[in-house]
Amino acid sequence: MIKSVNALLSQLKKTAPFGHYSSGETLYAEARCQVLSRSGNTVDLLISGDGEEDVEVNIEESGNELSYFLNGRKNTWDANGIAALMQVKDELDNVSAPSLQGKAYTREGMVKRVLNERKEKANKANYKIKFADNIYGEHILTNEKGIKYKITLRDFQTETGYIDNPDLKTNKLGTTKHIMYAFGKLKSNRRLYNRLSKTYPFVEVYLDPRNQYRITWHYPHSINSEIAALIKKYFGKLNYIPDEAVKDFLLFIRDAKAHSRILIRPEVEEKVKKVWDREMLETLKKKTRLDFSLLKVELFPYQKEGVAFATFRDGAVIADEMGLGKTVQAVATAVMKKKIFNFKRALIICPASIKEQWKQEISKFSHELADVVEGLPEQREKLYRESKAFFLIANYETILRDWSEINRMETDFIILDEAQKIKNFSTLTAQSIKMLTRKHALVITGTPIENRLIDVYSIIQFADPLYLSPLWEFSHQHCYFDKTNKSKITGYFNLQQLKERLRPIVLRREKRVVLKELPKITEITVPVAFHEEQQMYHANCAKGIAAILRKKFISPYDQQRLMLLMANMRMVCDSTFLVDKESHISPKLNELREILVDKLDLCNRDGKVIIFSEWVTMLNLIGQMLTKCGIGFAQLSGKVTVKNRNKLVNKFETDPRCKIFLSTEAGGSGLNLQVADTVINFELPWNPAKKNQRIGRIDRLGQRSKNLTVINFITRNSIETSIASGLNLKQNLFDGVLNGSNALDVVDFSASGKAQFLQQLEGIMESFTKQEPPEHEDMETLQTAVSEEQFENIMKEDAAAELIEEQGNGNALQTEAMENVMNQGIQFLASLFKMSTGKDMGLENQKIEIDKKSGEVVIRFKIPKLQD
Repeated sequence: MIKSVNALLSQLKKTAPFGHYSSGETLYAEARCQVLSRSGNTVDLLISGDGEEDVEVNIEESGNELSYFLNGRKNTWDANGIAALMQVKDELDNVSAPSLQGKAYTREGMVKRVLNERKEKANKANYKIKFADNIYGEHILTNEKGIKYKITLRDFQTETGYIDNPDLKTNKLGTTKHIMYAFGKLKSNRRLYNRLSKTYPFVEVYLDPRNQYRITWHYPHSINSEIAALIKKYFGKLNYIPDEAVKDFLLFIRDAKAHSRILIRPEVEEKVKKVWDREMLETLKKKTRLDFSLLKVELFPYQKEGVAFATFRDGAVIADEMGLGKTVQAVATAVMKKKIFNFKRALIICPASIKEQWKQEISKFSHELADVVEGLPEQREKLYRESKAFFLIANYETILRDWSEINRMETDFIILDEAQKIKNFSTLTAQSIKMLTRKHALVITGTPIENRLIDVYSIIQFADPLYLSPLWEFSHQHCYFDKTNKSKITGYFNLQQLKERLRPIVLRREKRVVLKELPKITEITVPVAFHEEQQMYHANCAKGIAAILRKKFISPYDQQRLMLLMANMRMVCDSTFLVDKESHISPKLNELREILVDKLDLCNRDGKVIIFSEWVTMLNLIGQMLTKCGIGFAQLSGKVTVKNRNKLVNKFETDPRCKIFLSTEAGGSGLNLQVADTVINFELPWNPAKKNQRIGRIDRLGQRSKNLTVINFITRNSIETSIASGLNLKQNLFDGVLNGSNALDVVDFSASGKAQFLQQLEGIMESFTKQEPPEHEDMETLQTAVSEEQFENIMKEDAAAELIEEQGNGNALQTEAMENVMNQGIQFLASLFKMSTGKDMGLENQKIEIDKKSGEVVIRFKIPKLQD
């Protein structure tokens, strides 16, 4: 395979579209490629790219040809594919994995490196500059994008100066590529240099990047007596203000206003103000008792601690483990800040899929109003200006478009949810988020560090731009670099030192530490967005159901079609593969991977998780994902013989490598799975009672983990949303039809005969069909007819059918299956009887009994006499 990889890389270097090869090199050099699994001719990788989401890449060799698959689909060779090839080459060449054998820079060495890099960029830049009439004056530089900067050249020996752009405020270099460019132009034009005045135009007071941004003064000539006295009074014999004296510098700012020749840079006043603000926060923290009665809920002690931690900081990160209530802590913090600091506006930035969930949580936890930012640009702009709500909720993509308008809104407090969205600090999304102005900020994330240590740098940079800045200093303190490729990070060091350094700004609690404070069961809903193709299948199934419900008469064949179409709607929410057996589009599976690998960190820590799905095929797909991630699991379904079931359970309980237990309804029947601390419902069952039964298999006497987390996946705007809201479709589908025909094989569905439930169902199906999905040639089958093969496939997935198909599992299991199926059958018969007569059969408390020895089936019930 290595020959094919080398040959293809050489070819792509010459033939790849413009920018793809260099972008791939960058992804590879920045250690964004991670190998998940390898076989003889296949390598699976995860790439953290410039977008907001990680992507899965597969490189496969067939003959001497290599194929590239991106998120399961064959793709042409782009930057991700090229980066993956480079990583594969790295692996196959036996280059050591990231280790401590790389190069660690000294501070001086790293400074030299980054200055050289900026110098190279300055030499290649195509800027325009308009010089003032003084070499130390205010020169105007315009970059390639037309953005103008004001530059002051301070020292021609060190080539340092001032520019009004963000880089100078954090880089600790005293220069930028723009300043270097200006020096270069002036030094190369001796005639221009000689013509310009050489007198420094003002006494400059600024923050010195090369001296930890301490307040410093500069004037290369002699100063008049009044200004000299003022400088001596506050600076003494130093040319900078020590950190402990910054508060007193407020008096200098006041006195300097009488001298027009003193120029105080705006960053100086910002620093003084920040010192005073933080002292005020410390004072308030000691004197203020937080009023938690402002909330609608009672917080746990560790949650109150989190609110207190964030309330009295202008920038903070709550990085609690999943399930510990970061949302309620964030809402409570905003409410406290409104009360204490009189804040008027809080902006929540989150993924689009959970905006409505945030609004519901705000209403649940507080008395504050919340508006979701949506609509056309003019509608959003009006909302920013006129909304009376304290909370505004916007998604990351909206910030990319609206950041300047949001800044005009004057936000007091920003809450950043799922902050790993800005882990790649060079993306437009991350840059837009960091350009937002605010007084205070709170980041909430369960995964501050995902694949790279640099992730935490980017996230902290939003909470406090100066805390870990600049990146080169952070890298020199914690990163090893490849000896031949200076841009490639090969390992990390001083991590305990970093942990201590983050302690004042990052609060992280694990579930095991706060177990005593947790409720016995914590339930979390994870909303998942539809993929376009899933929505297409879902909408076409809904059309078929709506067509049946509009019919005046419905036959038993229609009833089967109805059940199958609704089952298809549910299955496609899990994966399109469950419906077409070809494609495999599953946002749920991607979300599951993120929870298991990133949020629960099962690759690196102990934990036992049970995942339920009603479909064996879905469990197989989950198992494939777990294998790629290197997470051990056991899988139990009705096809596993009874004698082997306890072996699987025992392996799950005793083997620390077996962290996941995959189970269907049938597979888990009668088993005790008390070792688990987390239950994941990949889809909600029709009947809420079944969900409680799942939880009951873990939450019982003898449970090893005293606290259980239940995670429910629900696809937004789907049939699953209706199930979650209490529409028990399967159980009630044929109940409540009032005016049935006397003929057993038809049912009257005229307007007067529809039960309220069926009207509700029809309305729901109509809502699913309002947004037209793209045309798909296979959808006609779903709308018009259901083949016997389709129906059999569905029944094979059903728990009861799965039980009855088992072979060699013993008479007891077969008896249990038979009773289960026959009881379901008699309930269906009762439904048909009620539809045809309008009366109940009186079977509510009846049960079919089977003699386990003789196999005799006894059914006892009474049918009420029909009235003429």
